[in-house]
Parts: sequence; C-alpha cells; structure tokens
Amino acid sequence: MKHVLRNIRKMRIDRELSQENVAFSLQISQSSYAKMESGQSKLSIERLYQLALYFNVPVEDLLKM
Repeated sequence: MKHVLRNIRKMRIDRELSQENVAFSLQISQSSYAKMESGQSKLSIERLYQLALYFNVPVEDLLKM
C-alpha cells in the first residue's frame, strides 16, 4: 500500500499541486487528504478511482510498484 501512496504523492508534486488543491477537488478537507496521503487513514477503492480520474491516469498507474 505504501507504494500506492508514494505514487499519489509523486503525481501531486510532479504536477505542482498542493494537498489543498487535490483535497478541494475530492471535496474533502486538506487535513483529511494529508492523513490519507501519509497513510494515517485508509485509502478506499472509491477514493483511488477518484484520484485516478483527477490525475487523468489509469488506476493501474497508481498501483504500480
């Protein structure tokens, strides 16, 4: 699971987006997003798909090791 979170963080940083930008798009608070990205809260399948849609990548790109 850590590799998935690492991929999400990398995509966010590579696109020069703040956690607040992504959180706003997902309609969650920045602190909730930060906890998810750091692994302090669980990443649901639904949220994984939302992130893939947000980053405009296949879900498989987020799952890669």
